[in-house]
Amino acid sequence: MPSLDPPRGVIPASPDELTPTWLATVFTRHGFSAAIEAITFEPFEEPALTSRITRVIPRVQDETTGVAPPLLWKRSLPAGASREAFQRGYAQEVRFYREVAPAVNVAAPRCFAAAHDPATGEHVLLLEDLTPAVPGNLAEGVSVDRAASVLRELARLHASNWSTDAPAQPPEAFARLRPFVEELAPAALPFLSEHVDARAGERTARYASEVAGLFAALSAGPQATVHGDAHPGNVLFPAHEDGRPFLIDWQGCSVDAPLRDVARFLTLGLTIEDRRRHEDELLAGYLADLEGNGVHVDRRAIARLYRTALTLQWGWAVIFFRLEASWDAGTRAAMPALVRRAAAAFDDAIEAL
Repeated sequence: MPSLDPPRGVIPASPDELTPTWLATVFTRHGFSAAIEAITFEPFEEPALTSRITRVIPRVQDETTGVAPPLLWKRSLPAGASREAFQRGYAQEVRFYREVAPAVNVAAPRCFAAAHDPATGEHVLLLEDLTPAVPGNLAEGVSVDRAASVLRELARLHASNWSTDAPAQPPEAFARLRPFVEELAPAALPFLSEHVDARAGERTARYASEVAGLFAALSAGPQATVHGDAHPGNVLFPAHEDGRPFLIDWQGCSVDAPLRDVARFLTLGLTIEDRRRHEDELLAGYLADLEGNGVHVDRRAIARLYRTALTLQWGWAVIFFRLEASWDAGTRAAMPALVRRAAAAFDDAIEAL
């Protein structure tokens, strides 16, 4: 595998530091031999909550000197509280591309450079530009067929190190979550009450009272490498329907309960009606894909863990509001639909459990 280390250890923090010479060295390591004479930097069309993303377009001297494909450059936010808050995510995404991606058969962008400096807070990811693939529409949701294609990728990821040997954690290990939710709830409840229903406070109180037990139950089930933030905005769908979807934004990648990925995507990615109508068949397809990748499971136990993981999406709706000041226009437009889906998933799951 080619080295993902930045040339000369330089993590570029600005376009002035991502020079033609620096980029040419990166390309040479990956088999592209091109004489780069200039680079055009274009702001990425879709703003990101946690990173700055720029399209990097190299210009070669002439076509006889080789090719240099356009890339996406992810780097840290400017210095400040938000940048500090996302340091763990920067480190986790770099680790994914350096250690996890080469070992699993999951569709993710090709990576050309990946590094994080905890001392300065800078990080760099140079990723293949997958245009014309586009992210899923958060507000409208995706089709059932596209949801099934994403679950196939998640099954490949989860099967790569599926384990049932991790010791279960008692509810006391998650006791800190209740006061955390209760602290954040007052700011979120006006928005949730406006866009969901008058039961937002009741729903939140019940979630807070049960959150430690919910996390403990998930810790007692299988553990695997997870994406950690699986929703349509973090998936690039190809222009042709038979292509594999690419999972992006791996800042939440860790070892955790794999059904959290499944429940999150089906809750936030499908309309309420589509989830209710198709979730059983989609879950069955996911389990079949796990088995096709060598993982055999207790289907009844997995179904219960899925219901448990569905409840966590209401917790996300409450907690995510703390970042409301940083929401981009697309997130802000989608949030009313997303919190309604989270509420419906919570209500459905609590009734089933």
